[in-house]
Amino acid sequence: MNGENNACRDHAPASPVECLPSRPDSGESAGFGFGPHTGPLGEDDNLSDYLLFQSVMENTEAYECVLSIILEEPELKLKEVQVEKVIPNERGKRSVKLDVMGIDLSGRRIGAEMQNDSEHDDLRKRIRFYQAMTDTPVLKSGKGTRYRDLPATCLIMITQEDLFEKDCAKYIFEERCQGIPELPLGDGTMKIFLNMKSKNGKPETVSLLQYMKDTRLENPEILVKDERILRLDRIVTEVKQSEEWEVRKMSIYSTAMERGTEVGKQLGIEIGRELGIEIGKELGKEFGKELGAAIGRENGLKALVKTLKKLLPDAEAVWMAITENDSYKDVSLDRIKQLY
Repeated sequence: MNGENNACRDHAPASPVECLPSRPDSGESAGFGFGPHTGPLGEDDNLSDYLLFQSVMENTEAYECVLSIILEEPELKLKEVQVEKVIPNERGKRSVKLDVMGIDLSGRRIGAEMQNDSEHDDLRKRIRFYQAMTDTPVLKSGKGTRYRDLPATCLIMITQEDLFEKDCAKYIFEERCQGIPELPLGDGTMKIFLNMKSKNGKPETVSLLQYMKDTRLENPEILVKDERILRLDRIVTEVKQSEEWEVRKMSIYSTAMERGTEVGKQLGIEIGRELGIEIGKELGKEFGKELGAAIGRENGLKALVKTLKKLLPDAEAVWMAITENDSYKDVSLDRIKQLY
């Protein structure tokens, strides 16, 4: 197919990463980030904003719509959904907070996170840590506990950048044997990375990602208006029009402003400290030069007095000889008498 990215074709499950089939009109989106219609306090907030994402995914139906498209499971149903799911760690160790965690009817745990910053940390290792922390609280202590009781898990990172640079809208990773690629480990874990930047993928997946990027049904990048996207849009509209959304949004932005102010203060203190150190160094250099010159001048004066004392009859004669030198013309007779 002309223009098709071969890396994103359907293939046998032997491969450790699945990239869904591309479309003939595939290509990069014009721009990225929060989209051209984003406004921090307007009705045009997008689902790529974690705040709106959390607020909408709190609705079970909304999260079901999103997951059924991503996992290609039209009948997917959730029995529990929790936003800002905190998985605690022991004291002094880092905990985990997922944007949303759901449990389907089989007990599978499906977590998702909207990640707009893929440059300042390693999202691949982040999801590895999330996987470990997701499993940790499930099994209780005791002889009756069996590892086979661990539920299946699926963790999803939604990003605006292509971490793997293969131009795929969706990357699916599962454990497999390197020597026998068609042999899955079968540990029940799955990790998915979604890439808003690519148009190479199944139309429903690409359309969902483009809708998240620019959350309007009239968004021309939406390839198919799947009924699940229409249902999702209805819920998004309801959330945006709710008083709870305005309160939550203002609360978050207020907190962000407070944190920004505090960070600014700390940054100012740090800059001031560094500037003080630099100024101190410069002053120290100048003072050192002056002190060194003064000490050198004093030592030189002492040496001159000691030498001339042997050659001249008295202190006044020594003083007259020394003050002939421009460097010592301001030396008083009393000072010479002290050194004589």
